[in-house]
Amino acid sequence: MATAVGPSGGSTLHGVTDDQKRWVVFGIALSKVLVTQIRPFVEQEVQKEYVSLSASHSIHTQSTSGRLKNWRTFLKYENINGNDALPRLPGGRYDYSKFDCRVTSHVDFAKLYVENHMAKFNAFDEHCDASAMLALLGKVPVFSHAVQCAAGDVRQARNAWAHCLFSDWDPVNYQQRFDKMEKLAKALGLTPAVERDLLGELKDWETKGTILCMNPTVDPDLLTLVQQHVNTLRTDVDQLTFEVQEDRERVSRALNDISTSLDELEARIASVAV
Repeated sequence: MATAVGPSGGSTLHGVTDDQKRWVVFGIALSKVLVTQIRPFVEQEVQKEYVSLSASHSIHTQSTSGRLKNWRTFLKYENINGNDALPRLPGGRYDYSKFDCRVTSHVDFAKLYVENHMAKFNAFDEHCDASAMLALLGKVPVFSHAVQCAAGDVRQARNAWAHCLFSDWDPVNYQQRFDKMEKLAKALGLTPAVERDLLGELKDWETKGTILCMNPTVDPDLLTLVQQHVNTLRTDVDQLTFEVQEDRERVSRALNDISTSLDELEARIASVAV
């Protein structure tokens, strides 16, 4: 992928379309800003709900036959205590009579609300990714209706990112999807300082994406920052949850291609500087 020296000492980034730039910046903002900053709050609220249910329904000591089956939605006990590895009934159906349904931590409680392919986390850390976090915000009853709706909108945006269809990342969709993240941040009821910082960072990354598309040359400092985050996303892809393996492969290829172009641009700038 070729690069050309710009008049201000930066370089033009060829081989990466504006739609690709918007796509990658949204991915950074979602995973490294929104999800990272709200994760402690989500854990706190999920733990509150777990403690409440332990007191009211004894879910930490419940028997299989007396288990709480629904709490706003059907609870997926196959996701905890190794239940999904137990022998199944004819047709592949789960044999719930064999399940250990004791929910002994708020992390296991969270796993009851996500799809099996998302339930690979053992703490509220980077393994509890955007898919899992948005599922929790949309389903656990401790979160308000406004939060559930906003989380559903961001989940649609996250899925659009995972499908990696670059033509779907025009300026209008890009702005709308950032607006959805901001709406979710405002709906959560974070402390004023945390909300202010989160909204500021989201707006900053939205602006960075616009600058990448509008400016004929790339500022070296912005290049370095985007490059660092793209490389982190590349490393994280294997840990992120994808319902369809082909989506993981497409995202991985796209990030590799963009990373290669950024590396070439960095090398070009360095050679000109010398």
